[in-house]
Amino acid sequence: MVRRVLLLMLLFSADALSDVQHWQLWKQHDGASVYYKKHDNGIFEVQAEITIEGVTANDFMTLLSDTNSAPLWIDNVTHVKVLERLSPSETIVHTEFESPWPLTDRDMVSYSCYQQLNGTQTKLTITAKTGELAKRQAVIRITDLKAHWLLTQHSSEGQSLLTITYEIYANPGGAIPHWLSNKVGLESAMHTLLALKLRLINKTYQTNQQVSQVGNCSHINKQ
Repeated sequence: MVRRVLLLMLLFSADALSDVQHWQLWKQHDGASVYYKKHDNGIFEVQAEITIEGVTANDFMTLLSDTNSAPLWIDNVTHVKVLERLSPSETIVHTEFESPWPLTDRDMVSYSCYQQLNGTQTKLTITAKTGELAKRQAVIRITDLKAHWLLTQHSSEGQSLLTITYEIYANPGGAIPHWLSNKVGLESAMHTLLALKLRLINKTYQTNQQVSQVGNCSHINKQ
């Protein structure tokens, strides 16, 4: 009898763990889909995906390199600056975020690396970087961050397509309730993808910036 109870407990525990690990659909709109899954600390990890016709991975990376236009399409971002280019594929970036009133604004310093995964996929991986830039007063530094942009090039009926998948887990820190940070994270992901789509289709970005190239993450172990 005890053995049977233990077996049932293990089965229910496995089912519960499996449920936690699956993405849950939050919303779909205008070709963009946003999913989430909850971590043990109550913070959502967010995944957003969209497919855009007639653009390439290089188009996306060119847009991303135009840091002056970042606040125009990355939701809640007020400023982006490349602090250092470690290699053609690696950068250190400072990003500032506007938080909804009455919350304190956030910023982060991140390391990013752009890699070729296979013949059709490239990936820009982003992690928090500490000790690179002094913290500002009245701004909370985000130090727990893992994110990536996965770019998949394919075609359908002779039309080139780029599927962009954005995945992020970020602990905002400070005294902010998780329900609010989760809500902001989901809405921001949707707004960002839809604005990204328009800018890529209309090519409203500067192309004279230094664009990251695929390469090796030689500095990743120095984080």
